[in-house]
Amino acid sequence: MTSEMFGDRATVEATIDREALADRAMRLLEPWSPPGHETEVARLVAEELRAAGVEDVELDETYPGSPSVIAWLRGSEPGPTMQWHAHLDAIATEHPPAHREGDRLIARGASDMKAAIAANIESVRLLRAAGLPRRGSLLITYHGLHEEGGSAPLMDLIERGIVGDAVIIGELGSGARLVTSSRGLDFWAIEVTRTGDSIHEVNATPEVVDPLRVGAQILGRLTAVRDGLAAGTVQPRGSMFIGKFVAGDYYNRVPTSCSIAGTRRHFTDGSHALVHQELEALVESVRQEAGAPIALRITTMTDAYEIDPDARIARAVRAAHHVMTGEPMTPVMSGAAGNAADFVVRAGIPAVYYGCDYASAHSDYEWTTVDDLVRIAAVYAIATALFLEDAEIEAPPLV
Repeated sequence: MTSEMFGDRATVEATIDREALADRAMRLLEPWSPPGHETEVARLVAEELRAAGVEDVELDETYPGSPSVIAWLRGSEPGPTMQWHAHLDAIATEHPPAHREGDRLIARGASDMKAAIAANIESVRLLRAAGLPRRGSLLITYHGLHEEGGSAPLMDLIERGIVGDAVIIGELGSGARLVTSSRGLDFWAIEVTRTGDSIHEVNATPEVVDPLRVGAQILGRLTAVRDGLAAGTVQPRGSMFIGKFVAGDYYNRVPTSCSIAGTRRHFTDGSHALVHQELEALVESVRQEAGAPIALRITTMTDAYEIDPDARIARAVRAAHHVMTGEPMTPVMSGAAGNAADFVVRAGIPAVYYGCDYASAHSDYEWTTVDDLVRIAAVYAIATALFLEDAEIEAPPLV
């Protein structure tokens, strides 16, 4: 079957209407869809899926203002379920209006990641044209509230068992990069405070806590952890990033507070619990030495995960990518956090990313290309056909 319609790049590309695909992408990019305001784009996606031949499409309204899209393409024979997944929202940061410049589509959400959803809908059209799926099913799910950090609607879908046997996510992985792992992520924030108002430096008695000075002590210890992680001498392995240090409002006043914030990432041999213990011990040591009120807040974001680059879903994507580019893929660890960890850790299914070039994601000028969308549409269709077949998948070697 795949050799007939999906066996070579030219045959696949000949079945894709580039302009129709670009127009669909622009329709999805035009609505402003920050977290909690995804209703319009969710409805558009549902309409586009139905137009592409998906009869079973549902808007799940569990989260008002942020509906999830759930759609099924079922084959006539029993078999595994392939899942495609994406998030509907984009960051709530100003951006020029959606527009097109030649082959380039410019809009908030172009690379991250509404344009990939447009490519998914083209993938559906390709599968339907080939009479697929015959064996097994395709489950398509899209959720909102991703960019606020929690992805609560996705957690709900997973808890309800609305998952496949493997999933491709239209984000992060692009080109020849096969994302097979990611570090766990925690956000941390430290606040040093003292009672009373700001005071002139000459009126500060020795017992007055200087939050800036205490903050500098904390900063020094955080920096030591960061450098130790880089040198491989600190456990659990990973990284420390310090992105915020704010104190004071005038050059000769003792401030009332100091705020420090950043991230801590860890590998699969670490855990959130170990990270929390590390940060709590660091803060407590300074609290005891300085005698200052120090509050620590840690927000657990994503788990660390790793999948086998020879897992069936990974081989299907590798083989499909080779058909469309002639190139092998390289297994890599993602530097950013995404929803693959949720599927691997919470749902217990393998997940890979395959999406647009991610270089402009969250930038002031976010874009993708029609060529990228054609590639994505074809790879999803080919990978799904291969995954659902009852046969071994031959994939080129990893590099």
